[in-house]
Amino acid sequence: MSVDIEKFKSHIHFEEGMDDSLLEFYLLQATSYVKNGTGEENEQLILLVASVFYQFRVSEKELESALNALTPFFVAEVYNAESDDE
Repeated sequence: MSVDIEKFKSHIHFEEGMDDSLLEFYLLQATSYVKNGTGEENEQLILLVASVFYQFRVSEKELESALNALTPFFVAEVYNAESDDE
């Protein structure tokens, strides 16, 4: 995993004493989601996606909308990676 749990906690302003049992799961799933979408493990995208998983952990429709809103970031990452390869 390219993003450690403490960095993720800082990113989401996680407070001491809150339940953190699913945070590693969110990071693993976000890493997989980003890697499948871009072919790479971009730390910023992983943090964004894991944050979406954390924030929208109840409503499937809201989760889908939030992930769809990240599509331009994925497109930009793939485009930039291709430009760097040339």
